[in-house]
Amino acid sequence: MGQLQNCPVQCISRTILHWNALVSRNSPSGANPPTTHEIIRELALREDAAALKALADAARVEDQFERRMAIEAIGSHRQGRELCSIILRALGDPSEYVVRTACDVVARWELQQAHDLVVALLAYPAKATRQTAIRTLGTIWVEADFTMMFRIYNKASEIEVRREAAWVLRQQVTSTTWRTLFDAFQVDELARHRQWACELAEKFSGSDILPMLSHLSSDTDGHVRRAALQAVQTLSSR
Repeated sequence: MGQLQNCPVQCISRTILHWNALVSRNSPSGANPPTTHEIIRELALREDAAALKALADAARVEDQFERRMAIEAIGSHRQGRELCSIILRALGDPSEYVVRTACDVVARWELQQAHDLVVALLAYPAKATRQTAIRTLGTIWVEADFTMMFRIYNKASEIEVRREAAWVLRQQVTSTTWRTLFDAFQVDELARHRQWACELAEKFSGSDILPMLSHLSSDTDGHVRRAALQAVQTLSSR
């Protein structure tokens, strides 16, 4: 088990003893001592203040995987929001595993206070963490995020990151941003994005977009053709 950072030996011992005491109440006599991961899972199910305090301590241990598990447990705990500051701090953790788990908690809680910290993760070295940050922003979105996310969609070198950004942009599209997305999606090499362009036009556009939809109705992809024809039919009947 990793030692608690910035915590004296007496504090560490008390915490370990407390964790074991919590789970031993339900452990059969003579059973093997629970692992740290088992203890953290048990703490996530307990609603007393001591369990919450123990989870906060676990989020500070040296072992990155124990910290990650503690953050996950806090996120699922019924009183977990009382440890909001722990989640915010975890967004700056040196471990990418902890950071991504903290992002998942932010998304689950729709924790708007974390917005700027999540935006900062868009420059994170690990691709997987940037993808997670993009998905998380979709849950705590503000209007000003559009320009930044559209830039990622256009400029990111990794196709997976571009696709993640495109998905969030589509989910957050409005009557003021749809045309920007349509113009980009309709010429995207990914057929799904061209299909989305047709769907955006059907929802937001007027008859002026019909010539472009006519072109998309001859697309090489059948899903795009069907979406374009559906959009043409909808707009023509308005």
